[in-house]
Amino acid sequence: MYVKLLLLCAFSAVFADISEENGVLVLTEANFDGAIADNKYILVEFYAPWCGHCKSLAPEYEKAAKALADEGSEIKLGKVDATEQQKLAEKFEVRGYPTIKFFKDGKPVEYGGGRTSPEIVNWLRKKTGPPCIALKDVDGAKKFVEKDDVVVIGFFKDDKSADAKAFEGGRRRGG
Repeated sequence: MYVKLLLLCAFSAVFADISEENGVLVLTEANFDGAIADNKYILVEFYAPWCGHCKSLAPEYEKAAKALADEGSEIKLGKVDATEQQKLAEKFEVRGYPTIKFFKDGKPVEYGGGRTSPEIVNWLRKKTGPPCIALKDVDGAKKFVEKDDVVVIGFFKDDKSADAKAFEGGRRRGG
């Protein structure tokens, strides 16, 4: 009987419901592991409700979550009230607010981007997207150039050449 009860408790803890606030997943000790397991990419803000920096980040963070959702991205944004979810804050060594961690395939890394919606989205795209894309025609190049403030386009006779691979971020000459 105790084994069934323990299994039921463990099952419900792993698959606890996750609510959303303005497109941001609200994470707790009960649903955190499930959220990390279910999402290949998730950016998590550990915050304190009274923190001024957290309050100013909140609308930008929500805009970033909406922008990613609108484009159909698999990247999710989540938040943890570290004052209520102290075990999670300790586990991830939260020392100040906000502390932001990026989880890729369940592994956390420190967030190193800015605090505005475009900066958050761009940082996430760089961490999750391909290092470069092939542009097939002039229309594709025009759309690519219009999408961001800064773009770099490389022209190569052979996309398998050493120069093309170096541009892509692969092996560099002499290295």
